[in-house]
Amino acid sequence: MSQRLVRADFNGLFGDLLCISHADTCRADDGTEIRLEAGMQLTAFEDNVDEDGQRDNLLASGTVEPSPDWLTCNGSRWVLRLDQRGVRHESDVEPWSE
Repeated sequence: MSQRLVRADFNGLFGDLLCISHADTCRADDGTEIRLEAGMQLTAFEDNVDEDGQRDNLLASGTVEPSPDWLTCNGSRWVLRLDQRGVRHESDVEPWSE
């Protein structure tokens, strides 16, 4: 994948906005902290398994933005505005297409 991969809780998905942090950083797939800035391109993932118990993570790519007012009241500081691909399973992504 060409974009940085970060962890997210997809329960924080509101239309084309995914809350990715209540702080100024978020955790990358390798465990490091990434300082968030408006305009960053990221791919968020959440651990998931398919109906057969096989790993099949959820993915969403887009652009980092400050959270809108209606989400900051819940503590969100940064969101990912999803691109046209929306939320997808890792198994639906062709290798090297990200």
